[in-house]
Amino acid sequence: MQNRRGLLFLGLAILLGVVAALGAERWLSSQTPEAPGSVEMAQVVVARVDLPIAAQLNSRQLDTVAWPAAFVPGGAYRSLEQAEGRVLKRPLQAGEPVLETALLEQGAQGGLPAVISPNHRALSVKVDAVIGVAGFVKPGARVDVLATLRRVDQEKALPYTKAILQDVRVLAVDQKLERAREGEPELVNVVTLEVDPEQAEKLTYAAHEGNLQLALRNPADTETVETLAVGVVDLLGHRKRPAPQSRVARATVDVQVIKGSDVQVKSF
Repeated sequence: MQNRRGLLFLGLAILLGVVAALGAERWLSSQTPEAPGSVEMAQVVVARVDLPIAAQLNSRQLDTVAWPAAFVPGGAYRSLEQAEGRVLKRPLQAGEPVLETALLEQGAQGGLPAVISPNHRALSVKVDAVIGVAGFVKPGARVDVLATLRRVDQEKALPYTKAILQDVRVLAVDQKLERAREGEPELVNVVTLEVDPEQAEKLTYAAHEGNLQLALRNPADTETVETLAVGVVDLLGHRKRPAPQSRVARATVDVQVIKGSDVQVKSF
């Protein structure tokens, strides 16, 4: 009798174990995310490498990846052919989807012209290591342009320095070889600045007639400061004070004014 009861309890324990195992398996199955094959996927064009602004896209810079169709960003491209030849309006990071909002209009050319703001011009000036702030001037930096000139409309005029442009954006910094007077090639640094037409005239004249110096600005500082030109008298403190005006003696006329018994003398 005891053996039968023991077998009964053993069988009941086994049955309960099987039921518990089946319940646990069903619960785990309900918690497991769907397999990748069951999620609808779509092809999206992404940047294969980091791409700078104004870059013209080609197949070597791009790739297509599988992307959950429900989460494809608006304006994303689905094939390389759609994106090839377009020009970037802003930089892209590797793996970032190529969106229509990140591109210039169809047919735009890449390179420097693509990054020039409307109603502005790109103007290049030669600089040396000192003028270029010892290599700290990089594309995208903001600078002031100071010019040291000598007035040509006055004889024996002393040179003076004036900030002719303020808060100007640097578009490019480049180096090129030019032939020096002695015939040997020398390395010349060229900084390209973004200026409006009036600023372009000032910069061209100052570069032709005098010497230029760049002053690097904090990107958050957009204030324009009214300055005066500075010359040697300002540095040495020898600016002449205006001579006091001399008083010119003039003749006076005395007039007697009689009112009744009151007599007064007034001078005019």
